[in-house]
Amino acid sequence: HSTMEAVVSTQSTGEFSLAELNRNGHIHLFVEGRVNDTRELIRTKWGVGRLVMDCKRPPIVIPWVHRGMERVLPLYHTLPRMGNRVTVEIGQPIDTEPLLSECRYHGLSSIATRKYLTDCIEWELRKLTVQVDQKHYGVS
Repeated sequence: HSTMEAVVSTQSTGEFSLAELNRNGHIHLFVEGRVNDTRELIRTKWGVGRLVMDCKRPPIVIPWVHRGMERVLPLYHTLPRMGNRVTVEIGQPIDTEPLLSECRYHGLSSIATRKYLTDCIEWELRKLTVQVDQKHYGVS
C-alpha cells in the first residue's frame, strides 16, 4: 500500500501525486486545496477521491488536523513566531480497499466513486476537527 496523508490544487500536482503513489511513495495533501485561515473545515476537494480511485493499489490514508499554526506563522509573514502552542490530532489509517470494493459492488460511476471516497475522508477529518478543537481551544 502507498500512504496518503490527507489537496490537490493543480492538475500537474495531481499527476505528480498519482505517479508518486503508484511508486508506493508517500504524499502529503492539503485536502481543502488552499490555505485556510479559519477554524472551519472547507469542503474537501474531489481530487483526493480521484487519487484514491486512480491509484494502481488502493492507498492508506492517514487523516490529521492541526491547530495553532496560524499563530506560529500568520498569513503574509515569513518568519515563524516561536513559543506558540500547536495541537495535532492524527486519526486512524483509512484502508481505501474496502471503500473501493463497495463502490464497485454498487456499480457507482467514476464521479460518484470520487465523491464517495472524498466524503469518507472528509467525514474522518471532521471528527478529528472536533477532537483537536476540544484539546486546543477547550471547545467542541
